Order: sequence, then C-alpha cells, then structure tokens
Amino acid sequence: MFGIKIVTEKEYNSLKTQVKGFYDGGNEMNTYLRAIDSHMKGRKLAPIVPMDRVAIRDAYASSAAVMGVVNYIAENVGDVARYLELQDVNGQYIEKHWVMDLLRHPNDRFNLRRFATAWAVNKLLYGDAWIYAPSAIGKNLGKVTEMYIIPSWRIETNSDGAPMPLTSITLAGVKKDEIKMEDVFESFDYNLDDASFYGTSKIMSAAVYLDVIDKGMRRESQALDNGGVANLITPKGDEMGVLPEQQADLEARFNAKKNVNKTLALRIPVDVHQLGNAPVDLSILETHKEAVTALCFVYKVPVDLYYGQAKYENAKEAKKTIFEQNAIPLANEFAEDLLTFLMKKDQSLKGWRLTVNTDQIDVLKDKASDVLNNLGLAYCSLNERREAIGYERIEEEYADKPIIPMGVMFGEGMDYDINELNG
Repeated sequence: MFGIKIVTEKEYNSLKTQVKGFYDGGNEMNTYLRAIDSHMKGRKLAPIVPMDRVAIRDAYASSAAVMGVVNYIAENVGDVARYLELQDVNGQYIEKHWVMDLLRHPNDRFNLRRFATAWAVNKLLYGDAWIYAPSAIGKNLGKVTEMYIIPSWRIETNSDGAPMPLTSITLAGVKKDEIKMEDVFESFDYNLDDASFYGTSKIMSAAVYLDVIDKGMRRESQALDNGGVANLITPKGDEMGVLPEQQADLEARFNAKKNVNKTLALRIPVDVHQLGNAPVDLSILETHKEAVTALCFVYKVPVDLYYGQAKYENAKEAKKTIFEQNAIPLANEFAEDLLTFLMKKDQSLKGWRLTVNTDQIDVLKDKASDVLNNLGLAYCSLNERREAIGYERIEEEYADKPIIPMGVMFGEGMDYDINELNG
C-alpha cells in the first residue's frame, strides 16, 4: 500500500550483511569481510611459501632463463607504453594534460619507457607491482606530479581491519615509516589467499623447474671443472697386500698423460669410482630445456623465441607476437590501474580512458602485399589501393573506377539451361 514495503527484522539483517564496505566503511555489516578481519589486522608479511619474495629476487638476479624471459617481456612493455593515449568522455584524444605530463616524466630518474619496464619486471616476478604517487602541493594541489616504483620484495602491508583493510605499507630493510595507501596503488594478479594483499607470482609455480635449471647447470659446471667425468682408481680391498713397487707402477701408468682416454689391461684387480655424472646419464640438457619450456609457458612466451628457432627469424613477426600476447595487455593494465588511482585525486577524470593506441604501432600493421591482395579481392580502385599503402592519389577518372578482371560475372549467373545448347 502506497509503495511501502514492510520487512521483517530477519530480512533487514540479511540485507545489511550484503553491504559492500571494503573501502567505504561498514565492514561490520559485511559477513565475508568480518570473517577474514581477524586475519588481516596488524602487519602482513609475505606468505611463507617454498619460494619467498626474497628468493624470487635472487632467482631473477642469478638465473639467465628467468631474467631473459622476464626482461624480454618487460622491455617490450616499455616500448609499447609510448603509445599510451588519453581520451576524454567524448572519445577525443587529449595531448596536453597533467596526466600525460606525469607519464612522460614520472620522476627525475625515470622516463616513461624505463618506468613501464620496471613496473613490468615487478609485476611479472611477483604478481604485484606497487607505485608511490604522492599528491602535489601548492599550485598543483590535488594532482600527482611524480611517481616511483617500489620493489615488490620490500613491501610489507599493514591493516587495521574495518573500515579499510589495507591502510598502509612499510618497506622491509629500511626505516619503518608507513606510507599511506592514499599515496600508493597496487597492480596485482588475483590471489587465492583472500587474507593476502599480494598478487600471485608466476615464478612460484615454476619454482621446481628453476631448481632443475640451477642444479643442472651446477652439475654441468662441475663436470667441466673436472675436464669431464673423472674416475678414481683404487686397488680392491683384498688386494692391498700387493708389493709397493707394483702399486707405484700401477699408479704411474694410470696417471701418465699418454694414457688419457685409453684402456689398460692389468693383472691386479682394481675398483673404479666415478666422480660426477655424465650429462647424458643425468639428461641434464633435456631437463634444462623442459624447465625453460615450462617457464616460457607460464609467461606465454613462445619457446622458439628463447631458442631462436627459424620460425621466429623474422624479427617483425616475433615482435608482433610478443606485443599482442604480452606487452599490450600489460601496458593497458598499468594504464587502467594508474588512471583509476588518479580519479580518486581528480574527479574530472571520471569516464576518461588511458589505453594503448594500437593503430600507431607499425609492427601490428599488415604487410603492404597483404593489404594490396585484400584490396584486389574486393576489386578496389587504383586510388584506393594507392592510399592504403601511403601513395598519393591520381586525379584521373579511371583511377577511381573498380578494377574488375575479365571473366568476372556479377548477378545471379546464367539464366539458360546448358542442355539446350547441346540440343
């Protein structure tokens, strides 16, 4: 009656539990957030896992495979970042704006390419990347004029529970000053641990493979130090009573340079002890390749790029592959997270977009031969074909007419019975 609905107290309490209060207060009415609140209070260090965040940093610094794959992607993210463009609510590109100034000059040490590369290295290694972007003061009040990459391995998160679970961060290994979240934003991959503020590291999923690479390389190095697989020759235990001069003669003959890789027939029984293992026996090379393949799979990098196979000898095709599969999606993620953070500082940015303009990337464009072939199949005019590949128009009537090969028929086809012609 009169549009008024009377609800029971039970229904009202049920409605209250559905209030989303993750960042805007009211967590006491949110059943899910209240349930995990006890786990979130206080400082949160990285979860205890077989490969912690410091170990990930060390793997990046010491493993050529990890650094090679991660840097290859990250450097391409840096290259793609220069194509980021700002659009207003009407879809118009905005060239002059403080957001674009911030991108072009993040701080006095980093340009946009280096900044985006560093962001991508952290994101690829840890599944999260953190940026410190404090609000300016004075004439630029309310804007952000500088931002800094914080190495992910240093991040310790702090929480006081409701109304805002993640309140600040602290940097491990340095002065314990808290940085408020109003000046920090995080890009992260979804983490199944709902009590963690960290992302999910792809390196952790490849930890076993990295161990295989590390051990395999060390065993190969040991074999090389030994000049290959070394053998130690000793008399058998029940033959220790041989004469000293026989023992000396045996030792001299085995240690003689002319005996390298040769076999001697001995009258005295001996034991052979192999020091180290042959790479063939351990299949070191094969397991190393499998480990690299798994690492490339985790990061969606064609393994042929790592090994330089003939399939990717065409540099443009290789660049196109990494741009489409990795660099452009990561650059767009960086841009979306940055703009979302900046909207909190400046409400006028609401509805704006910051994305990679793929139309400006040359390696993504079709080959001129492919373009002309498609235009030919569509019977396009000479001027349409010339304009498509950047040539000037020909101001003649014939140049604007479709080019239709002889023998091409349009319409419904023949309107007579072919059998009548034979009759």
